[in-house]
Amino acid sequence: MMVSVIIPIYNTQDYLEECIKSVVNQKYSQLEIILINDGSTDMSGEICRKWAALDSRIRYVEKENEGQGIARNLGIQMAKGKYIVFIDSDDYMEYDLISGAYDRITKTGADICVYAHNGIGDKIYKGTLEFKLLKESNVKENKELLGRLLPILWDKMYSAALIKAAGITMSNRICEDLVFNARLYMKARGICFLERPLYNYRYLRQGNVSTSYGRYFEVEESIREVNEIFRQEGYFEDYWMQLYKISFNMFKDILFRVGVREDYAVPPEIKSRYPELFCAYKNFLGRWYSGYLTMEVQEKNFLLAGSYSLRVIMHHLLLNEEFLREDYACSSIISLMSNPVDRVEDSFLHSMKYKNSYRKRCVEQDIKKVFQHKAGLEGVDYVAVDLLDEIYDLISFGEGCYITESAFLIESTSEKKEQYVRIPFVSPKRRELFQKYASLFAEKICQAHIPVIVVKNFLCEKHGEYYDSFTDYDSLEWIRQVNRELEWCYDYLLQCLPKAIVAEASKFRQLEFTHDNFPFGLEPVYYNSSYYQNMAISINQGIRAFSEAVILEKLQGDLEEYDKIFLIREDELQKERLLGAFLNSRAAQETKRKVLVLSTAAEEESRNGRLEYRQITAEHARYLLSLYHMYEFSNQFRLISSQELCGDLFGFVENGLLDMEEMWEALLHEGGTDHG
Repeated sequence: MMVSVIIPIYNTQDYLEECIKSVVNQKYSQLEIILINDGSTDMSGEICRKWAALDSRIRYVEKENEGQGIARNLGIQMAKGKYIVFIDSDDYMEYDLISGAYDRITKTGADICVYAHNGIGDKIYKGTLEFKLLKESNVKENKELLGRLLPILWDKMYSAALIKAAGITMSNRICEDLVFNARLYMKARGICFLERPLYNYRYLRQGNVSTSYGRYFEVEESIREVNEIFRQEGYFEDYWMQLYKISFNMFKDILFRVGVREDYAVPPEIKSRYPELFCAYKNFLGRWYSGYLTMEVQEKNFLLAGSYSLRVIMHHLLLNEEFLREDYACSSIISLMSNPVDRVEDSFLHSMKYKNSYRKRCVEQDIKKVFQHKAGLEGVDYVAVDLLDEIYDLISFGEGCYITESAFLIESTSEKKEQYVRIPFVSPKRRELFQKYASLFAEKICQAHIPVIVVKNFLCEKHGEYYDSFTDYDSLEWIRQVNRELEWCYDYLLQCLPKAIVAEASKFRQLEFTHDNFPFGLEPVYYNSSYYQNMAISINQGIRAFSEAVILEKLQGDLEEYDKIFLIREDELQKERLLGAFLNSRAAQETKRKVLVLSTAAEEESRNGRLEYRQITAEHARYLLSLYHMYEFSNQFRLISSQELCGDLFGFVENGLLDMEEMWEALLHEGGTDHG
């Protein structure tokens, strides 16, 4: 059965020989190799012509430069094979890529086969597929397939019939393959996986998409197109979470390249635009997902008190990890709030050796009780807590001083600890201590009036390499016993923090397992990437609900104080003009009622003592609009909008039936009761 290999080419003479040679020499020989020279100005054309003369399987086309997407579209039109594989002309294949992918896709009957790849840069990154299924599946059966979609073409073998029946073409925007893949994933009857890294990707080559730094703002357009398609086809509501993951992960990856990674050598002029890029991506997410999540969280400061898994979850919550201001990991709450003892520092700190600075900081903070001695929590917007680190034994160093015997502590010291008293997690003494110190912890947080997020992580009972096949841990009974005790601890902590935001895995229990290839070891305290992403979304949803409740409470207070409250929609195209016209109208200036106007627009006009203006954030405005539709506030809370509800009044003005002053007068005096 013939397989078509499509290679778009533009000025890659230094790598093209190796690329074509890797395809020509494939173990699977029934190939159609389509070389499309997209107007190269270097020696690429000569190299292609040479290989076309040497191998009859090669079909060579020269065309004017129109971009990679257009070249690929032409390749698809030309392809005669039952399956299609794409390769970039600066990359190369392993000898058995085609044979391996072909065997897998035909054996399972899938429409798409995804395989791992190596990253070729300053060094070779051996690739694995963190997300993969043992059995072929489709998006309707497993939504995680869409959420974990990698927006690239060259790591997949496709059924040609699937592509051609879908009638999908590619644009020349950066990440045009995202739109292509997302649509094909939705139409594929089955998607299968091949773990082996069979493709070699040069991610640092100047001129490829990864290093097209000036085009990073175009990514929004590709994601917007995907979202628009899902909305038009009626799928957005069902798959918003998966689409959010795609958007978030792509934005975060780009921001990480620009702001952190040194191997990409991002130009200074692009690095200087990091704040602009961050703001653009945050606003994009807000426009599309504000009905489900809050994006204001992206600029809030967090203090973490909990496990390494909590830290990973927060990484999946925030586009910019600089907002993780403080992190107290590898410490029981008991140890966190207990007293330091000088001899503890003498016997432990000076003899310790650490694998990295993060582990050193965690252990030293636990021993020195840094959190317990903090005077306050200035600059912190949220405190996030989980209790996974409670499972470790406590070492007692006298009355009121305890240290957590965490994995980081154990690996860092050879100090003999047999002479010290240990207190295991599942014991009456630990419950007694937890009640005491959890109460102190809650009291410290409550005094600072900072919202708390309690993330209910437990030990995993299962582990696996695939997302559809698991094995119980050998220590299953012990894990279950520990989890029952953790449940008791969470319940008690929540009694101490009754207003806490709670995030748990109740809606995605199937993801509660440790990935066998977790980089820090196969331990039940670790999970998998999909779990971490879903838990981050659960936290965001909790914060959104909390914020909405705060805004609702504030609105209800304002409704008691003001006769009329007007909201100008955040997406109102004429909001500045409407705001200025209303505030300067005779009706508003002369009103005897107490009026509050809310808008995201900047306001520079004067107003009288009974008319007040409050500028709010875009997200605040969207919350209020949601509340406006969700609750009945009669005529006291109204919209100023050229389109919605009072839009009829604007229509009267446009048709000459009312003048603007009469319209403002009508809005101000419908219903309501005057104060005073």
